Amino acid sequence: MAGRTVVDYSALIYDANGAASVYTSPEPLVFVRAPVTVDSIDHAQAVLSRGPPTGTAVVTVGAPELYGIDGGIGGNE
Repeated sequence: MAGRTVVDYSALIYDANGAASVYTSPEPLVFVRAPVTVDSIDHAQAVLSRGPPTGTAVVTVGAPELYGIDGGIGGNE
């Protein structure tokens, strides 16, 4: 998949409307949701036609938990 942006499938998050995103980590303990466009899925990898630049740190473990925190789901109220 040379020349294409590829992320682990586990990094993908879909919102209630079906829009895909990933969480990037520009610095330790900082997480930013970034919209992506998925071109295809190849086994455990998602090939993106739009997304963060190559080399960007992307969260692959715990992305659903970050999404829950973003949306105010769960936690101590």
